[in-house]
Amino acid sequence: MDILKVPLSEIIHATENFSSKYLVGGGGYNRVYRAELDVLDIQHMSSIEGKCKEELPKITKTVAIKHITDKMQGKERFLKEIESLTSCKHPNIVCLLGFSEENDTMVLVYEYVFNGSLGDYFKSTRTSLTWGQRIQISLDIANGINYLHTDMKRKPRILHHNIMSNNILLDENLNAKVASFGFSEFHPIEQQADAVYTRNDIVGTDLYIDPEYFATSKYRKEYDVYSFGVVLFEILSGKLVCDKFYNLEKGMGLLPIVRQRFNERTLKELVDPKITEDDEHVLTIKRGPNQDSFDAFSKIAYQCLADSQTKRPTMEIVIKELENALKLQVSLLFLLLHLFILHFTC
Repeated sequence: MDILKVPLSEIIHATENFSSKYLVGGGGYNRVYRAELDVLDIQHMSSIEGKCKEELPKITKTVAIKHITDKMQGKERFLKEIESLTSCKHPNIVCLLGFSEENDTMVLVYEYVFNGSLGDYFKSTRTSLTWGQRIQISLDIANGINYLHTDMKRKPRILHHNIMSNNILLDENLNAKVASFGFSEFHPIEQQADAVYTRNDIVGTDLYIDPEYFATSKYRKEYDVYSFGVVLFEILSGKLVCDKFYNLEKGMGLLPIVRQRFNERTLKELVDPKITEDDEHVLTIKRGPNQDSFDAFSKIAYQCLADSQTKRPTMEIVIKELENALKLQVSLLFLLLHLFILHFTC
């Protein structure tokens, strides 16, 4: 961890003492700034063993600088972020590039992810994601969560505890990365993967919290599976779980509507209409889901929302089913493109 320490003076210089002109976002206990900073070139380092900090390569990068503003609540989350992310290296987990804790100031430095959060994407008026892109983003998130839940050398199992669209970041190529580890928990290596744990305090975000955990204070890694199921239906509908559209319809957000439509077999009515609109470009025809792909996606998404933790699928099963949904969608697109080419060449 020592090699990731960044002098506070460098961060203050990069942000001009946390000037508002660098501010790009934040939450209840932090503010996030975008700036240029010299950081260790972690992504291209094969090993740091036997090297002192001064020998390690540095690179000037655009970074996200999270300044912890609530020192009472933020301290624990600050330490959790460092503890979790220093043990993780995966393309679908946001990369921690450095941190600073000086003069009662706490700062975390991450790779800057240029397309912001998935939640921001749905709240904006940007070009809609195709169905294939949505499945791929879902797969990216699933692979990231599965990595967290898996034991491996130098990394224990990690429960994220706050999977939500606002904590999923999209890079310039729309690759998804799981972020925000302030509520994360380590599972002791000696514990079985399906071990049950108890917390006296409820942590997470409303409407994403596992109902069994909420009722009993007991949790397993399937807590993350439930929250991910909520995100899958946000991806399907193009609206956040708390969107006012759903509150107007039922007054309780997205999930009661999902359960009702699933039982009535009218779930396809929730598909984001933007991805089914006609497009003048040939290669984007059938932007929306075909029936087989939709059925595969919605079935596994609904299974993630099972009331009981023991009835939810593992992330390995989720990944397999999402890969199948993507395969079914891509296969039809290739068939349609082939038929289109035949039509104009015959």
